[in-house]
Amino acid sequence: MNGKILLVIAVGLFGLLQFAQAEDSQGVTRTEVLVYEDWPADAFGYSGTLECPGGEFQWIDPVTPVCPGSGRIHIRNAVGYSCVYAETTGGAPELRLSGVGLFVVNGNLDSDYTGPVWGTFMIVPSERCDPEDLINPEVYWSGTWGGRRSVTCADSLCTWVGRLKQVGKGHGGDIEGLHFRGTETITTFTPMPIPWELIPDFPVGGPEGISQVIVKE
Repeated sequence: MNGKILLVIAVGLFGLLQFAQAEDSQGVTRTEVLVYEDWPADAFGYSGTLECPGGEFQWIDPVTPVCPGSGRIHIRNAVGYSCVYAETTGGAPELRLSGVGLFVVNGNLDSDYTGPVWGTFMIVPSERCDPEDLINPEVYWSGTWGGRRSVTCADSLCTWVGRLKQVGKGHGGDIEGLHFRGTETITTFTPMPIPWELIPDFPVGGPEGISQVIVKE
């Protein structure tokens, strides 16, 4: 396939903040919120491209391609969606950052599936997690993210962790003109990220991504 195949990938994108609110001397209010990003089982039914520079892919199993020779793997424009839930430290929902998220992923990975990753995102505030809400929304957050994916192994269990920086801006409704910056940690247990629920007999559940975000308003 000339070193290029369609890719169904999961790299999560949003979550983080512990609630605290403060106003600076210029009258800008900064709010900290904890945001969780959970990947549904069908989150990765969207395609991008996966490239094996200078070679052709071989498959260890249905979800793990390898690139003989250079070992490098390039991800471009992989798209998925996630369920996003935000709350204050007191446990009250932060509805402005809760709903459904869309993320676009790029990456230049080494043979161990580590390396720089980056992309864009959109979050649509909603009472449900329905990807249809991502189509032409009137109120939404948009932004960019970037960071690095690393791996650690203990015996036969390996854990891949993405540490990402996020920058977002609000559009429409009561979030028009608001900005936020955050850091997200995404934890996965397979070389190509998939929802934890899809790993047979896996004992861990919960959101794949957790973010700490400061909203400026």
